[in-house]
Amino acid sequence: MLSRKQNSGYSLVEILVVIIILGIIASVAVSSLKNVDEIVKTEQTKAHLEKLGYAITGNPELISGGIRSDYGYIGDVGSLPATLGNLVVNPGGYSTWHGPYIKDDFSTGSGDSEYDNDAWGITLVYSGGVTITSNGSGTAITRKLANAADDLLYNKVNLLITDIDNNPPGIDFKDSVKFLIYYPNGLGGITTKIAYPGADGLVQYDSIPIGIHTLKYVYLPVNDTLTRKVPVNTGQEYYAEIQYNDDVWGNTISGGAGGGSGVETLRPSGQGNSDDLSSNGCSNNWQCVDETSNDGNSSYVTLTSSSYGTDLYEAQDHSTGTGDIDSVIVYISCQETSSSGRVLTCIRTHGNNYTGNSENPGSSYADYSTTYTTNPSTLSAWTWSEIDDLEIGVYLRRGRCTQVWVEVYYTY
Repeated sequence: MLSRKQNSGYSLVEILVVIIILGIIASVAVSSLKNVDEIVKTEQTKAHLEKLGYAITGNPELISGGIRSDYGYIGDVGSLPATLGNLVVNPGGYSTWHGPYIKDDFSTGSGDSEYDNDAWGITLVYSGGVTITSNGSGTAITRKLANAADDLLYNKVNLLITDIDNNPPGIDFKDSVKFLIYYPNGLGGITTKIAYPGADGLVQYDSIPIGIHTLKYVYLPVNDTLTRKVPVNTGQEYYAEIQYNDDVWGNTISGGAGGGSGVETLRPSGQGNSDDLSSNGCSNNWQCVDETSNDGNSSYVTLTSSSYGTDLYEAQDHSTGTGDIDSVIVYISCQETSSSGRVLTCIRTHGNNYTGNSENPGSSYADYSTTYTTNPSTLSAWTWSEIDDLEIGVYLRRGRCTQVWVEVYYTY
């Protein structure tokens, strides 16, 4: 008799085992896909944060003529953007704004823009500081622009000027060269800061934002003006040596004072165009700095914040001076109130303010001065009417000033 095998199929247990295995495989696949998606979004967000960082501070890898050529929003405007929107839309009709600094591939820069979102569609966190943060993944992803805002906005420029024989101008001729640096002021305009070298030929500027700025230096006796570009990088001091192709000074390391055969000292006699500083020990600001001898902290003007402020005072009219004016020297006696204090002499003539070299004062009062052999507004010799209209003062932050005066040297 022939036997017949019966095909009984799969048992219920076998089917359940298969279903369970398929479920595990599907679960693993979904989890893997989710992890891949998160990785992709994380990398997309990091790349986008990098683009935003370059939009604000520039791309250091963009080089032209051997120097960095891109400094982004700060290089053009001179300040950090208040919002990421400032990178796309001019914040106030700024003439120095040359954006948009970032391209939005998905919208036109209006309300539906995505340049300020991360890859998860969550708005990036930025409030005008040095970090941009994405929180879309549940873990903060941060792009740091710099260690501190000061590294982007308050850098130093140091210069050394000599003649063809490596002679500095010395005391007699240190005011024969005027330096002017032009940089964006953070409000859509351009600021000009004027400085004169010391006897050793050193010129110092501080509080300069990153960017490529224009520097002009003028040899005043013949009004010869030369121009160069100054690249200022994040948290770095710029230094350059400048040499005239002529023996214009000779050996001038030592020399005299303000020149001339007579000198008249003029002191504050009233409040001038600016009164940003606070007074201590007197009723009016100008009365805090008009004394003939230094009274230290008995009376002074001060500003303790990190922002700069200007005090200007009407100077006394001349009474004894006559003849040709050889030079005008403005003096201030100042000290710091905390670290990173800065003080500069300031004068106002023909409606314009001019400051001297930035000084970093110590904890004790010291005198600082700026000499003008010509009127910085006209580039011509001073006149006595300009002396009578002159305002003198101080430009400072985190410092005190107890005395301001001007000496007028003349030949009769």
